[in-house]
Amino acid sequence: MTFISFGLMCHALAAQEVADDWVKAQLDKITWEETFKGVLADYHAITLVLASDQTQLAGYLIHDGDQRKHKLVGDWSQAGHFQLQERDDDGRLTGYLTGSITSDQANLKWLSADQSRVFEVKAFPQKLIKIKNFKPVAEWIEVAAWSPMYLSVQKMDYGMVSGIAKLNGQFLRFEGQCLDGTCSIWNATIPGENGKTHAVQMRQKDPSTYKAMVDGVEYKATINFVVPLSVRQFDNSMGFLDFVYPQLQSKSYNEWIAERVDSTWNIGVQQLTSGNALESPSRLAYRSSGWVEIIDENESCVSGMITFIHPDVISRESFLWLKKEDAFLLQHELVNAPDDIRKGSSLALASATQPVDEDYAMWLQQVGYTLVLPTSAGVAMTTEFSMIYGDQLQLLSIEESKALIKKKYWKYFGW
Repeated sequence: MTFISFGLMCHALAAQEVADDWVKAQLDKITWEETFKGVLADYHAITLVLASDQTQLAGYLIHDGDQRKHKLVGDWSQAGHFQLQERDDDGRLTGYLTGSITSDQANLKWLSADQSRVFEVKAFPQKLIKIKNFKPVAEWIEVAAWSPMYLSVQKMDYGMVSGIAKLNGQFLRFEGQCLDGTCSIWNATIPGENGKTHAVQMRQKDPSTYKAMVDGVEYKATINFVVPLSVRQFDNSMGFLDFVYPQLQSKSYNEWIAERVDSTWNIGVQQLTSGNALESPSRLAYRSSGWVEIIDENESCVSGMITFIHPDVISRESFLWLKKEDAFLLQHELVNAPDDIRKGSSLALASATQPVDEDYAMWLQQVGYTLVLPTSAGVAMTTEFSMIYGDQLQLLSIEESKALIKKKYWKYFGW
């Protein structure tokens, strides 16, 4: 169900009318209408056009890639609950939208008609989007808080912020939102211990520092590393391809990226183009996504991992880039022996906090930790990526890490 507060629906009409003849035909007197811009599944650009008369809700989900519209219809109840159905021009059911809409954000899920595919939708009212001519960037930030906090951050279109925080020896994923036109001011909520969260707001003072407010207390934050992000994408209403990665000044890194993208990109474009020739009830049937995350960075090296999601397989691998040598090392070149990965997984499982969710705990025991990511604080072991459970990173101590990584590389991490 999509929840929209009764008060929101009674707002005055937006300054710009968004309802067309079809939408007006579904409704009586329109009391609320809004256009939202955002993304589906992180990078697939979409537009939501919605209007209501407090009896029904009608509008469109529009794919920015090919501008194909899909009609949305939902019934209004006094409790403010909606069930939005998505249909094509022939009236065939193509999906559902569920979630919540407020005056400043839409957090929804798109569910295929056969309920086999689920993607998140994040969007903001078009009139509130302040990010103009913004180029996506990746930053590595050190916050001098009560306990040192390290943030690997990606600033994306529509003012979205996401990344990985290292706090108290744990790696934690977080999301946030830009608050100004250049994303020099942004906020985020970072998970903490015992179910608590930390409210973070960052205000950039100059090219190398932020003023960080963590739970209302001010700290200095240093930007150690910043690079542009490349966002490669192709989409239409049949599916989408996307790949996001930081631009590192490395020939070996660029060659490695090209090997993993170019081999599948043209195949995906061909499938999406041919499949989109005629409208089909099989919506968003094809997805191929990839992203590169930086886990740690210093003067000597950068460590990170790449994740690929294809329609038939999900894969992940780690890397270490030695800056001065422009050497790009993969996992098998870093560890002393192949069996060390299994040993690292056992150490990570032993030190990880036991998940409350029994299914998640069973999944974690089954898949283990399959990748090693050297950092200045020790090796970060990570699981594979799951569309259901996501992933988990676990930090090993430096002494435990030394037993896994070849000694000739210790100096790059300050071990």
